[in-house]
Amino acid sequence: MEINKTAEDQLAPVFIKRSTNYQPNLFTESKQEFTELEKKIVVLVVNQIGYLAVRGELNPRSNITVSIPFSTLTRDHHQQIADAAESLQSKRLVYRDDTRDKFDFITPFPRVRSELVDGKRVIEITMFSDMVPHFAELGQRYTKYDIDVMLSLGSVYAQRMFEIVSMYQNRKQFNFTYEVEQLMMMLNCPKGYSFHDFKKNALVIAQRELKRKADILFDWKPSKKNGKRIIALEFTIKTANQLVHEAIEKDRRTINEMPLHEAVRTAWKLLDNYKLKNWQKDLIATDYELLEIFFRVDAELANGLRPTVKNHTAYLVKSLGIDHMKAPESDKPRSNKKSSPNQSILPLGPEVRTGSVQSIGSILGGIPFSGNTDEQ
Repeated sequence: MEINKTAEDQLAPVFIKRSTNYQPNLFTESKQEFTELEKKIVVLVVNQIGYLAVRGELNPRSNITVSIPFSTLTRDHHQQIADAAESLQSKRLVYRDDTRDKFDFITPFPRVRSELVDGKRVIEITMFSDMVPHFAELGQRYTKYDIDVMLSLGSVYAQRMFEIVSMYQNRKQFNFTYEVEQLMMMLNCPKGYSFHDFKKNALVIAQRELKRKADILFDWKPSKKNGKRIIALEFTIKTANQLVHEAIEKDRRTINEMPLHEAVRTAWKLLDNYKLKNWQKDLIATDYELLEIFFRVDAELANGLRPTVKNHTAYLVKSLGIDHMKAPESDKPRSNKKSSPNQSILPLGPEVRTGSVQSIGSILGGIPFSGNTDEQ
């Protein structure tokens, strides 16, 4: 097919890969017939024209040409790129709504060719002007995602689920529902796929890749059935950071529900994970305010909320504000005999003498959680 170049045709600027992709939600929810490598080429096209759209530099009446270096896709398997470019020219986007008898079948790339630019091999992709909005008409409804994560995904099902999950994350919507047939159509699953095939070859593979490469955990459960046949699925999204926060909150509730003496015993066990002096342990375990801070900081470290902290002991004593304190004079001549958690180290009070089951939360007022992930 010959493309008629006009004065209004727009050539995208020299290729610079931007860190974030922006694409219309309509494109995200379309049926896409691309293979994994074809999809990566399309992702880079979206990367370029989406950036122009965000900056308001996209001419909606112009055909647009985007050049993508081979080196962004592979180091030396150029034949694979040539094969993908050839098949990409005939692939379609499908927008179909059988409930309203509406459909739109689009072949977005009428011309895909290779060129040599400044001694570097590139793929030159041209789209007609009326195709461009399907990739870059952002408006108020668009999907945003990290392009490096997308390019790292090795399954087209993982690529597509990453787009879909990202669309809902953008909305701060962590639960969503799809009919199975609709989702299978969007993911371009083979005709005749059973739900077992769909789960095994698409959902489970996408779930595993997104957890490992995007720090996103998504799960699903049936939300609608016809007898034993699953009609619709409800999805739940959680990021790795959300999982950490949940684990910390669970730790906080566990400590709050403990009797005071059990909480102190727990603190002594946890204190052994740090290279603290005996007087520092005594200080922490006998000071309610320090005990509160200790449980919070320990939960954050144990659950990976502070991954950049290398020296946990130094970080803990600094968080407690005891990093510049010295051992009390009364403790200096003491032998190396360690304090025992079996011996009461709390001030003698009725809650200790009587073995009261008073919750530590009622004394500490609850252990607050700090959402700030920067080091103190």
